[in-house]
Amino acid sequence: MRTKIYTGLLMLLISVSLAQQQTLYSNFILNQYVYNPAYAGVYKGVEINANYRQQWAGFEGAPQTAIFGINGTLKKKPNMALGALVMNDKTGLLGRTSFHGSYSYHVKLGKKMNLGMGLSVGGVSYNVKIYNALPYDKDDEFLKSNILNANAFDANAGFYLYSKKFFFGFSGQQLPSGKIAWPNSIGRLTPHYYGVMGVNIILDKKKQEWVVQPAILVRFNNPVPYQPEANLRIIYKNMFWIGGNYRLNASASAMFGCTISKLVTFAYSYDYALTSLQKYSNGSHELLLTISLAAKKQKSTSDKVTDADEEELNKIDNSMKTNLKNKKKDEDKK
Repeated sequence: MRTKIYTGLLMLLISVSLAQQQTLYSNFILNQYVYNPAYAGVYKGVEINANYRQQWAGFEGAPQTAIFGINGTLKKKPNMALGALVMNDKTGLLGRTSFHGSYSYHVKLGKKMNLGMGLSVGGVSYNVKIYNALPYDKDDEFLKSNILNANAFDANAGFYLYSKKFFFGFSGQQLPSGKIAWPNSIGRLTPHYYGVMGVNIILDKKKQEWVVQPAILVRFNNPVPYQPEANLRIIYKNMFWIGGNYRLNASASAMFGCTISKLVTFAYSYDYALTSLQKYSNGSHELLLTISLAAKKQKSTSDKVTDADEEELNKIDNSMKTNLKNKKKDEDKK
């Protein structure tokens, strides 16, 4: 009986936690694949991302999140992309690990605009380390030895409209509301919805060295109200940037980053809580590392014909040079 009571209380706490927003990211523009599987394939090549976020540093049991993702376009079909994403969250006694594989397809809408559509399928695994709890009754055997585990099926979907100067995406996560089969109870994943929009404003059109990128992200999951946040980056030569983020009634962030040789990108952000939580924490820290491997440019039919013609001309030219050299040698011998 006592076991059922404890389990019921834990499930109540966990269900409240699951009803809240998923992990927040201040650098959401730099790794949009986390929120939207349709983003895979926007970059023509392979992108490898690693994220780490320590929320409310100094606050015992505060959320910690680690993410590893990879996505890339197919060599022979660059309008298609595959990807994989693994996320691990830890908040107090609750641990959450998710894993998804994704597919996206991109089409051109005119000369400048593109549309990506994506779907990801995977699962979510939960564990609650009850033995780490600090109970009033320290001799209770149930709280000393148990780990609760549960798994759920999951799927996400979205679309992404983009050009060099504009992007807009909408996605849904945990759409099937998969069952979470806990001992003596059953919960469900809560669907989450995300909308993102941004523009790239070139300040100096001649050199195109300075770009201002304002963006907004809106998230929603019932019964939590809409939570918008605004992001602004000032970018120099696509190499260095500084920026800030404001999450309504929650936090303000400062961020900076750099890209080295168009290959490695590093970004850092610091969040300052605008609520009473700031009294108990030292803010939130977020790190991002991205490796970008550009795909080789596919040659068009006309380019291949031109290359073939140039190769043939080179052969003729080399042949003529060889004949002239041989003729000169014969003349020297005489």
